[in-house]
Amino acid sequence: MAKKANSAPTAYSKAMRDLAKGAGAAAVIGVFVNVLYLAMPIYHAQIYDRVISSGNFDTLIALTVIVVMLLTFQAMLDFMRSKLFMVLAARLSTQLGRPVFEAAVENALNHGPSSANTALRDLSSLRSFVAGGAITLPLDLAFTPILVAVLLMLHPYYGLVGLAGALILSVAAFATEILARRPVAEATRASGAAQAEAGAAIRNAEVIAAMGMLPAVARRWRSSQAKSLDRIENGRTAAKALAAVARGLRLGLQIAVICAGAVVVIGQEASPGTIMAATVITSRMLSPFEHLIDGWRQWVTAFSTLRRLRELLEQGGNMRSAHPVEISNADLVVDRVSYVPNGQDIPLLRNVSFRIEPGEMVGVIGPSGAGKSTLARLVVGLWSPTAGGIFLDGQSTYRHERASFGEAVGYLPQEPLLLEGTVRENIARFRDAKMEDVVAAARQAGVHELIGRLPKGYETLLSDAGARLSGGQRQRIALARAIFGRPKLLVLDEPNSSLDGEGEAALVAAIEAARSAGAAVLVIAQRMSILNKADRLLVLKDGAVANYGPKSEVVAAMGPQGVRKAREGTTVREAHAR
Repeated sequence: MAKKANSAPTAYSKAMRDLAKGAGAAAVIGVFVNVLYLAMPIYHAQIYDRVISSGNFDTLIALTVIVVMLLTFQAMLDFMRSKLFMVLAARLSTQLGRPVFEAAVENALNHGPSSANTALRDLSSLRSFVAGGAITLPLDLAFTPILVAVLLMLHPYYGLVGLAGALILSVAAFATEILARRPVAEATRASGAAQAEAGAAIRNAEVIAAMGMLPAVARRWRSSQAKSLDRIENGRTAAKALAAVARGLRLGLQIAVICAGAVVVIGQEASPGTIMAATVITSRMLSPFEHLIDGWRQWVTAFSTLRRLRELLEQGGNMRSAHPVEISNADLVVDRVSYVPNGQDIPLLRNVSFRIEPGEMVGVIGPSGAGKSTLARLVVGLWSPTAGGIFLDGQSTYRHERASFGEAVGYLPQEPLLLEGTVRENIARFRDAKMEDVVAAARQAGVHELIGRLPKGYETLLSDAGARLSGGQRQRIALARAIFGRPKLLVLDEPNSSLDGEGEAALVAAIEAARSAGAAVLVIAQRMSILNKADRLLVLKDGAVANYGPKSEVVAAMGPQGVRKAREGTTVREAHAR
């Protein structure tokens, strides 16, 4: 089976090649832009040396017309270069947008949602860098030798002052980087911590308000914010102070150019016009050196961003297939599966094996922390087993291409979340689906009438992940989403945790309808009422199979009390594992 590891790096490589070609074209345009900058100092020199001394207005008019034409052409080229970088930034975002988003979602399964947010921020930051002005800094710096050569042609003193200025500003820039790096980094970390604390408080607003925790939480956040502001102020103060020093040095160097010009003009070694020309050229030459520290930091950040995006694209889905494979048979095989989370030594699952054939239902029970939800995530391919394998219709559930796999699988997690969108879009999994198919899924889940009582029915917008709905409403809409499209495999994790009697009856009916359609059903539950019609029971304890077989045999072997203890018995070790 082909692996997706090839597609994401290919998208990255293609984007980098296109960026390199575009940057090369922009560099060619930049050469002409920088050359045309010489029009103004030459114009100044000619005005002082030819027009003022001769009083020839025709020469003034001719020179002015020529320089205006050259500067207009330069402005057009500069706009073309800026526009080219904007196009490159948009193209880069388009080429990497979907691969980065998909890889970020895959990465979030193992490293949490913050890693996905970081990846999307990185992509936005990279686009801003390409579209911004810092990307032209290397070319502006590379043009320095040409400007120095022009200064040397005017007089060696001008060239020496220009070289000294470039050296002094370079040293100042690197000193700024060294002195400001730590305060800026501390300020960034402190700001991120304060924002994360505020976000956590907002997400838990109900608990905070209900239990009177708001004053204490506010004081805690205010303390974090104060530390953040202090560090931000320290970082900005250091950076601004050193930037002020750099601006002062640049002005001092321009004074040095004027002084050197006065010396050579008095000594009749150069014309008065060279003073103005050398001043303009020196100012242009030293400008990128003055902005070197900020531009250098942006380039370093951009390279770090590119490295993180490349690693993300190489890792986020590196075991997924890139080619759709239709699943035609609802035959699930869990073969000697063990799972150890990254960074841990204790396995959450150990050597678990079972099979579900089309139309069969297997119920999973066990105490909290026994590995039930872990098993569900492994079955639907969210995580890769550390050992063993899980196969649906002979294909690995983890390596299977996601879109075709999703069409054959329905999944209801223990905490059902709905996405920002309408009820119809959520049930249809945001696909272009016929309304009758959406309604059919809602009817099968027993939620059609409930949806009809919402403000706009199926077009009701669910904001804040459906937070305004009750837990039971969210769970039943999520059930309709799980059974939409008549999946071959249906995995339900605590599907009746928020349901009343009516909702549970609808759930049982939906499961039976799925089985009648030939689906393989895996149900994790604490209440045995939902498992009355299960063909087999799987009892998990400490991540291992404690009992497995036909439901009647397992219940007979364990007895009602044993089944109850298997469901409810929670040890310290199990709670920790969960």
